Amino acid sequence: MIDAGQEPVIGQNGIISADTQTDRGVFQCETGGTSGKPKRIRRTAESWLASIRVIFEKYTNSSECYGILGDLGHSLAFYAAVEAQIIGIRCVSVAGRSPKEQAQQFANTGVDVIYATPTQMRLLSKSHRVLENVQVVFIGGGRLDPETRVQVQFLAPNAKILQFYGAAETSFITLAEPHHDAVSVGIAFPGVEIDIRNIDSDGIGDVWIKSPYVFLGYAQGHAPDTYWQDGWLTIGELGKLDGARQLFLSGRKSRVFTVADKTIYPEDIEQYLNAQTEVISSAVFPVDDPLRGARIYVALCSDRTDCNPMQRIFSDLKERGLMVDRGRIYGLDDWPMLMSGKPNYQKLRATVSEDAWQKL
Repeated sequence: MIDAGQEPVIGQNGIISADTQTDRGVFQCETGGTSGKPKRIRRTAESWLASIRVIFEKYTNSSECYGILGDLGHSLAFYAAVEAQIIGIRCVSVAGRSPKEQAQQFANTGVDVIYATPTQMRLLSKSHRVLENVQVVFIGGGRLDPETRVQVQFLAPNAKILQFYGAAETSFITLAEPHHDAVSVGIAFPGVEIDIRNIDSDGIGDVWIKSPYVFLGYAQGHAPDTYWQDGWLTIGELGKLDGARQLFLSGRKSRVFTVADKTIYPEDIEQYLNAQTEVISSAVFPVDDPLRGARIYVALCSDRTDCNPMQRIFSDLKERGLMVDRGRIYGLDDWPMLMSGKPNYQKLRATVSEDAWQKL
């Protein structure tokens, strides 16, 4: 389809053909939909082939089988499947199965490379299996907290755990190896330049990149914080670089909000919550308040049935100076989650009037 000049579209509805006639080697895929309806982006095949060559040369040249936990409609899972296809090895998808079934199939099929989000790996660790054959775990699509890293290492004791930062629009931006600062997302992926602009007094500014892996533009939808300037691209991420050029993220501009004149970075709070052993996933978001600007709502996903640990976690947040207004605990089966493995914030926001939200 690409060679014929039609742009294939890979998304939640499988693979379809776009009406667009274009240059050869261009396709469309969807964003994760974290901030709303998934956007459809256009990119060249070469933008992925370039990063696949880097990954193969540095990490996967002796691999035999990839494992993915997400649906192929999600760009991370689809990228991993394409990477496996290009380098000529098998790829096993276990999307939609229980953690025990996923781990069992990975073990049975000899998976030695896994691509996943932090939430997907936290769920997989609930299988209580040991996947000795796994040699590399690539984790992206969210922040990798220390507790999750420990869980992954127990799950795959022989694996090198590599955290990467990127987006559907950018592909790889950074890669963190075990020797990098655990709070950072590592250093620039080979071929990527990073620049921090409009820096505030804390050293935090807008993250801009120049890269051979970025997209061409949006085919459907738009993102108000995505800009191009003289070959540089920003997607609205905030962060800072240290002396070793390690990137430390503060979160997306679109998610930052204010409570009583205090700036709240919800992704920092989620990183703390996800590091708690009882928490599988979390979501922090604002609900408008005419006096304070917003009220903080916190949703937790856990396989624990008792509430005592959760109340402790909520109390810890208040001790840290975060005046959380409402909290809610979800079980695994009820947690609103996108196929990308990220929380479905739209569904969570739609429930704020329900009695299940407890005043804290």
